[in-house]
Amino acid sequence: MSIPVYDKEGKLVENEEIPEKFNIPPHYNSMFDHIRYVRNSLRRGTASTKRRAEVSGGGRKPWRQKGTGRARQGSIRSPIWKGGGVVFGPKPRSFKISVPDKVKKLSIKSSISQKLIDEKLIIVKDVIFEKPSTKNALEFLRNLNINTPTLVVYSNENGEVQKSFRNIVKVTPLFYQFINSYEILKHDYLLITKEAYLKIKEVWGND
Repeated sequence: MSIPVYDKEGKLVENEEIPEKFNIPPHYNSMFDHIRYVRNSLRRGTASTKRRAEVSGGGRKPWRQKGTGRARQGSIRSPIWKGGGVVFGPKPRSFKISVPDKVKKLSIKSSISQKLIDEKLIIVKDVIFEKPSTKNALEFLRNLNINTPTLVVYSNENGEVQKSFRNIVKVTPLFYQFINSYEILKHDYLLITKEAYLKIKEVWGND
């Protein structure tokens, strides 16, 4: 299977052959596991509450056990009191889970295959800006008739591409080494430079 490759003016320049490893029936279980892995790794896990032993006060019994007509109480730090401790409240923790490398690879190949099925995968010859320019990035997307959430995957590390696209609403620039199923499937279009695509094939296409 081959798909067209466009230049930055939106003109067809060549066709790129898609290997069978990136043209497979999507494996939804692996994509689910990988997306869960990515989303969990983004959680900071800093939520924290004070338990009964950590709130202030409670050094003595509020009132005597019998004879007051009120319910017996042992401490103002009790969870049923205002300002008391929190029962089973969150504490700082890590939400990270482990996923085998085989699952990650299968997930990324499945995600790219899904974009192929949906005809939402676009490969461009190059995305080169002499200097960061949001205006040029917008014109680039207009030439390709893209106006929906898009993931732009690039390979050059000079920063011009990332700085040009990062201020556009619903457009996410991503270095090819950080590609994952969550970012791919979160966006409508997957826009990859040819150089980044070749490197993705090299890194994620092997078994």
